[in-house]
Amino acid sequence: MTHTASTLMPFFGLIRVSGEDRASFLHNQLSNDINHLPAGQACLATYNTAKGRVIANIVLLNRGEDIILIAAADLCETLQKKLQIYIMRSKVKLECMEEWGAAVSVPASTTTPTEPQYVLPTVQTKQIWYITLPDNSTIQIGKINQLPPLNTETAKAWQAHEINSGNPWISAATTETCVAQMLNQQLIGAVHFKKGCYPGQEIIARAQYRGQVKRGLALLETTDTLSTGATITDSNNEEVGLIINQVQQETTTLALAVIKHSAAETQLQSGNNPIAIKNCFFTTVHAKNA
Repeated sequence: MTHTASTLMPFFGLIRVSGEDRASFLHNQLSNDINHLPAGQACLATYNTAKGRVIANIVLLNRGEDIILIAAADLCETLQKKLQIYIMRSKVKLECMEEWGAAVSVPASTTTPTEPQYVLPTVQTKQIWYITLPDNSTIQIGKINQLPPLNTETAKAWQAHEINSGNPWISAATTETCVAQMLNQQLIGAVHFKKGCYPGQEIIARAQYRGQVKRGLALLETTDTLSTGATITDSNNEEVGLIINQVQQETTTLALAVIKHSAAETQLQSGNNPIAIKNCFFTTVHAKNA
């Protein structure tokens, strides 16, 4: 697998989960099957409200002696506090890993998974862990002083790759706004439908089997600037979506948004700025749910 240069990605923060009940505790809180995640392997998951809204989407790394949660840095404190409430008598400890960080590499090519990937390819080299995401990009986990330094251009290239791949990352500006299916988390292996109960499970299962999701991911482009969390409207100035991620390029801004399926053929805007739809990632999902 060929990648371009790597860069530190300050977007991500890390939480260490230790204690003998760590796997069962996380299994009961998150959307994936953590009980069966092998040591030395990683997976995706979402942490949801009781109403099924995604608080954060997460990469989990099982190091054997502990489990590392990788999520948006501006959500890590919230994530830790919410999880802490449910520890009760479980033998679990949560701690922020301030000296650790995540770096990313942009792949030479993009892959689209044909099946959900419940376990991600993971390799350890000395003190660095390499996790390959379903879109073929790589996250590296280690102490910040052992990771590559921040390279703004490489960071933007990775953000553009994630947006073009339809791979959203929830942050503080978009937390608790979408159910997992709006973010295609069920397609990439972040949601396990046979694992049992967790917060929001009933809502997410109902959305999956009854086809009640009416919003999905779309790739947008505009010549103006956009803000994460900004509202998208149609020509009648009615709300039809939300910017999840965005990155400014030389002459345009690329964005990944969740929009109403019914808005896919309409003129979109944010403020007074017109927005073009380049691709809809919910075409197949919508057909299954029709």
